[in-house]
Amino acid sequence: MKYKLIPNNYLPTILDRLTRFEPACVRYKRVFDDIINKFLLDEKLKNLTLDEEIQIVQDILNASLEPISNNFNPDILFKIEDLYFNKNELSYQYLSSRIDLKKIFDNIQNKEKLPINCKWLEDCSSLEKLYLNRHELGLLYPIEKIILCEGQTEYVLLDTIFSLFDINLNKLGVMVIQAGGKNQVARKYYSMLEYVKLPFFILLDKDAIEIKGLINPKLREDDIIHLIKSGEFEDLIPINILLKTINYIHKNEYNCNFDDFNNSISMVENLENIYKKYGFGEFKKAQFAQNLKEYISLYCTKNDFVNSEINEIVSALHIK
Repeated sequence: MKYKLIPNNYLPTILDRLTRFEPACVRYKRVFDDIINKFLLDEKLKNLTLDEEIQIVQDILNASLEPISNNFNPDILFKIEDLYFNKNELSYQYLSSRIDLKKIFDNIQNKEKLPINCKWLEDCSSLEKLYLNRHELGLLYPIEKIILCEGQTEYVLLDTIFSLFDINLNKLGVMVIQAGGKNQVARKYYSMLEYVKLPFFILLDKDAIEIKGLINPKLREDDIIHLIKSGEFEDLIPINILLKTINYIHKNEYNCNFDDFNNSISMVENLENIYKKYGFGEFKKAQFAQNLKEYISLYCTKNDFVNSEINEIVSALHIK
């Protein structure tokens, strides 16, 4: 069998894909196909069985990695799979390849840039150790709950705002997933129900009554839906924080004030109008969410949200 060695700078990509929050049959197949397509040179090897693919990938990985000694127990991967996902024989077949993720991790030269889904491999001697490290270091994994939200604003801001309440979602194992829009939430929930065991907290805008109606028939006992009473997620942010964020972004330009906000329209409409009024260009929700994240991180405290509905969301999550 002829193959190329995997360069060290490609190992982070492989490890990232092997440790994402997906069933093993999805993430391992993606990686195995990638390794075979990129590094296997023997064109005679076609129409491989899964066992043959596993053997080839093992051979290429073993040849590409330095023989670093570690105490990695691949059985921990089965335990994590059983915690997260419904039983799937194909996933177990992939996991039986016993690919040494810790060996891949230890071979990576620059670990600082690894995504958070890889960092639990620093010390994975036992499941108990993983939970301890997650709580102490904020590693997110093992995951215990999923917050499913509509879009980018919630995805960007939730962790930052919760941190003001001394809630670190990564330490608690709470993963935030965005559906890509209000109309995608039910579809995302339905698809994840097919394989995810973990409880969901589904955060919806006030006008998502129809979406809630679609989800309710399939809602499991431990899953929760919360409709934002004040409107959209931007309506949860106190006006003074929005105002100060705008002025923080556009230093040395026109300063907006409380009179620029109209209580009879949504906060997004207000922000769109303010951007037009002062010539700040097109209002982009995703970019403004990043600006809010920066401002809140630097200058806000829990007291800034004392009258915000965010307090109800914190209580409804049942994570403190």
